[in-house]
Amino acid sequence: MVKIAQFKDREDLVGRIESESLLEVIDHIVKRKSPMYLWIRFGGEEGNFYFREGKLVYAGSRSLRGKEAAYHPLAFRTGIFRIVRGREPETENVDIDWQTFKKNFLAELQKLVLNFLPDLEGKFIIKIVDFKLRDLFYHFESGSRLQREILIQLFQAGAEHGFKSLVRGLEDKVIEFREGFFSAVYYIPELRYFIGVSGEKQEQEQIDGWMLQQFIPRARESVSVALRRSDRLSVRAGVLAVIPDRLLGEQARSALSSAGFKSWICRDGFEGLVRAEDYRPDLIVLSYDLDRISSAEVYARLKRKEESQMIPVICLVPELHRPELEKAACGDIYYELPFSGKKLVKMVENLLELK
Repeated sequence: MVKIAQFKDREDLVGRIESESLLEVIDHIVKRKSPMYLWIRFGGEEGNFYFREGKLVYAGSRSLRGKEAAYHPLAFRTGIFRIVRGREPETENVDIDWQTFKKNFLAELQKLVLNFLPDLEGKFIIKIVDFKLRDLFYHFESGSRLQREILIQLFQAGAEHGFKSLVRGLEDKVIEFREGFFSAVYYIPELRYFIGVSGEKQEQEQIDGWMLQQFIPRARESVSVALRRSDRLSVRAGVLAVIPDRLLGEQARSALSSAGFKSWICRDGFEGLVRAEDYRPDLIVLSYDLDRISSAEVYARLKRKEESQMIPVICLVPELHRPELEKAACGDIYYELPFSGKKLVKMVENLLELK
């Protein structure tokens, strides 16, 4: 239960994120359906969110993310928040039904699990609960009854002392071995989720590596992915354009926005790599003449990472430089300057197979 106090002389509600996550605070708000404004601050991040009829319709932030605060609520791992009734934003910039987001988020978690199962030869189960130990997601189909019993007992034992070693960060997991199986419980502090897994002992190292290096980091990322996919104002797809020339960048933004694409513009290779991780675009446009990190190096790094290797990359290049840039590998496809907004949009649509 979210702990909230009310000012004596006004209807504003205040609280601090402690044993819940910001997602639980938002759950508390959207269930009431009435219009509400949420302000939260943590460190250098200040978020402003507005909800109406179970939907998030405005998100802003006093940080580098700006509007992208809608997709990054886990930036607020703790902090003080205020809920104000009757205050409305000057504009609406997102349209996210919260129940749709929750369904999409659970679908992303399920996808992570199902993609991992073919890598295993033995029996495997997983169970995810919130801080109050309420079930959120489980996959028992490929396991055994004994594994379920062991995992349930491990959760019950941990619940008696609140999994203090996990919550305080003293351990990255609690683990138990029995009859050829191992069972372990992990914790994601940003989500306040406990994840229990059980598998055959000989596959412990593989399952543990997957949990710590893949599942937990990508579960955090899945919040942003699910929020973005639930945003009805994100009509077609997101395109990140890394273009140093301001005029060319604005031309690209204008053409893409007019065609219904969400677009982000940044000016150099380093920022482009950072924004690719933040925004998870569907397509990236790289100018050939990037500062700090070259277009060839940006392209190479994108293709080395699992989460970005399948993102199509268009390289903007003058005709004279095309042979050398193709040899250096700066993109999946090359767009010869001078610039045409219509031609760029058509190329983006073809690569994303959009009509």
